[in-house]
Amino acid sequence: MTSPGTAGWVSALKHGINGHVARSFVARLVLILTCLLILPHPATAQSPRTAMPKSLTVDVQIRDGGIRLIWPTAKPRFVGNVEISRRPLGATDLESWEVIAPQAGTVMAYLDAGAAPGTPWEYRVRRIGREVVDQGYVAAGIDLPAIEDRGTALMIVDDTIAEPLAPELERFRNDLIGDGWQVTRIDAPSMRDITKNPAQVRQRADALKSQIIRARIDHTTGDFTIILIGNLPLVRSGQIAPDGHQARAFGTDLYYADIGGRWPVKPDGDLLPSILPDGKIEMSIGRIDLHNVGPEGSVPEIEMLRRYFDRNHAWRHGLWGDLRRAYAGARGHLMVEAAGLTNIVGAQALDARGHNETTDPQRWLFGVDFGKAQSKAYFEQPVEAPVFAMNFGSHKLAIDRPGNQMAAMLAHPNQTLAVAWGARPAWRLHGMAVGETIGQAQLRTVNNGPRPGEGIESIDYLPTGPYLFVYPIWGNLLGDPTLHAFPALPPSDFARRDTDHGAKLTWTVSREPGARYRLYRATGDAPFTRIGPEAIEGNSFTDPEPPEGARYMIRALVDKTANAATFQTLSTGIMTN
Repeated sequence: MTSPGTAGWVSALKHGINGHVARSFVARLVLILTCLLILPHPATAQSPRTAMPKSLTVDVQIRDGGIRLIWPTAKPRFVGNVEISRRPLGATDLESWEVIAPQAGTVMAYLDAGAAPGTPWEYRVRRIGREVVDQGYVAAGIDLPAIEDRGTALMIVDDTIAEPLAPELERFRNDLIGDGWQVTRIDAPSMRDITKNPAQVRQRADALKSQIIRARIDHTTGDFTIILIGNLPLVRSGQIAPDGHQARAFGTDLYYADIGGRWPVKPDGDLLPSILPDGKIEMSIGRIDLHNVGPEGSVPEIEMLRRYFDRNHAWRHGLWGDLRRAYAGARGHLMVEAAGLTNIVGAQALDARGHNETTDPQRWLFGVDFGKAQSKAYFEQPVEAPVFAMNFGSHKLAIDRPGNQMAAMLAHPNQTLAVAWGARPAWRLHGMAVGETIGQAQLRTVNNGPRPGEGIESIDYLPTGPYLFVYPIWGNLLGDPTLHAFPALPPSDFARRDTDHGAKLTWTVSREPGARYRLYRATGDAPFTRIGPEAIEGNSFTDPEPPEGARYMIRALVDKTANAATFQTLSTGIMTN
């Protein structure tokens, strides 16, 4: 892994610009970044607020009637003035930050006693001194309500795998519905017969993107996420070298998630942009594709996918437990991601280790590390078994390369369910501490950058890692973007029996302590809506006037405490026939 270099990176970025977009946002951004990348190191900058700050690791304690922020590992320990800002998690502009402590002084902790319960909060902690500027971000909350409706999930399935994986895909669809998603499915032509023809790949990708846009128009409220399943069209774009090697085009699924941007075509058939054309994607997107991963003699693709969806189902239903440990290696590169894990699990539950440092893999909630360079190493000796992972290193961001190492972490015998390439830019994971999905972390990462015509001071999240990278077309997520931490065990044996008094619903209670229940009903293709009390106790309920064709779903409602929050959560729903 090598340094991208200032001149080389800016030059590569400029390859993504041509005359007819010279006055566009992308062209202006290149000029801004050219200036930003030649700024002096923070230790010698004339103004600490014009240089990219260092990363500050902040931990959270829910105590003393409020949210306590601490940064005990900061170096130097006491420096300058501390400034604390807060906003509701999900706000996306700099003006949304409220500075709640402009002059906290030279301190190592701060108690926010005014954080209203019921709201997930995002904090920015800055330490500002003559020679040092560092800052960090955390999410936290007190008595947060359960997330009941998550938005719309668009399942796009490679039509060559739809039949052999029919039971697993239907179960996956039901699990998404049970997690609060409205689900739409498209079966689309595979890329198997046209892999080496960029024009045909782009033609199929364009047709698929048109379907995605229509689906988004039909579902305009709430979050929207795309799940690509199988060997679906993957366009290549840009001429850039984030890993410090030769500038080249990269496979990018973000093309599908960018509704309004222009993606001109280069003479070689690849797309032109090296960064997102208008600086944002409108939806998260993940790819579950294991067609070209394992070495000769490994498990066949369909079986790999089947085992992936079995693991996905097990995690969602709490069968792996509510994992609360994580690990971080290569912290020189992945310091921001490691800081996010501190927020999610707490410093005491974060181990210093890597993906490939074991002969006895354990399950972890999250793992970030450099990882081995050779794909076959992931099959010769299974890596640690994190649910979520970052796998940094040379060439690993090239998801169009056969034997991609990130995809290998999704493939049997490995256990990971979602993985991305971190550090350049750093992934902002802290929202997952309060129940956000890995797809929302992707949005927060990919959409981070300067506003048109403005400089580094307009970037919402800094630093962007060891180097300044923004709006990456290579910000792909491999795996399921709808997954999140803190699963709960659902009830079981959910059944309906018609009686003179209505539809009697019974179940075996969840093994979660103190679980209550929420019931939902649907008819036809309509989404499920809640019926009955907000929290049902016991193991039965009667719907006195069930409509014809009614279907029912039950979810356990559980109180939990994590490192950064106290909250209610809902299990994946269990449905009647």
